[in-house]
Amino acid sequence: MRLNKLLPGLLFILLIYSCGAPKVLTNAKTEAETYETAGNYAAALAQWKSFVETTPLEQIAGADFAKAAKLAFKAGDSEAAKSWFDQARYKNFADAEMYQTLSEIYRSEGNLSKELSALESYSEKFGSENATVNERLFQMYAEISSWEKANEFWEKMNATAKQTENNLGTYLEVNKKLENNATCDSVATALLNLNPDQPEAIDWLAKKYYRAGQKRYEVEIEKYEQNKTRKQYAALLKELDLVTADFKKALPYLEKLWAQKPGKEYAGYFVNIYARFGDEEKVDFYQKYLSQ
Repeated sequence: MRLNKLLPGLLFILLIYSCGAPKVLTNAKTEAETYETAGNYAAALAQWKSFVETTPLEQIAGADFAKAAKLAFKAGDSEAAKSWFDQARYKNFADAEMYQTLSEIYRSEGNLSKELSALESYSEKFGSENATVNERLFQMYAEISSWEKANEFWEKMNATAKQTENNLGTYLEVNKKLENNATCDSVATALLNLNPDQPEAIDWLAKKYYRAGQKRYEVEIEKYEQNKTRKQYAALLKELDLVTADFKKALPYLEKLWAQKPGKEYAGYFVNIYARFGDEEKVDFYQKYLSQ
């Protein structure tokens, strides 16, 4: 009899508990979102932590874990952000912002491989319309010497990104490695239009004209050595004029490089050029740097 009297009261308490608990948990999430909207990320993070800690795991949606993780990143708690993003992925949730935020976290930590993985996942799942992602992947592939992939993502970059000195400098390096000489010529010229003192562009054009002259000289000398006739000698003199023209094109670039970095690296070019010109004084001047 006593038990029968107690049952209604117990059922009432259970009913209150079963209805009240989710409301409390829901309030924590709602308050977190309210604080976030107000820009109070620290308070929002505290509410998200309360929500996660007091809600059974199976009742938290992947989208909620992702939302909490994004807020944690804004609040400066990268560890909570990574943990909650892992939970979101475990629950088969993914959106573009999640992968981009993860990439930013790993970049701030200097974790190149995980940053690259996050950005590749973004690109594979959500396409190539994000200019920031495309530009970063271009730079990262160049950084790890994946030249073909870097070249691929250059094509996906927008026109604005392709006009920055940093990206053009990287693109010049990519095409050097891929031996796309004609592209290197145009990129070097574009770089010098942005910055007349850009060293990699100057170096490329200096060596382009120097090598052209040197190769022409070696080929024509060999031809003459094999056939020492008046006709061949006349042809040699004509070609030597072109050699001189190439060396004269190289000189202004080499002089800029020398002004930036005098020393052994470029001295040999000057020695060879001025030896061809018969300028012994300048040959002697640059020769001394070769022994340093």
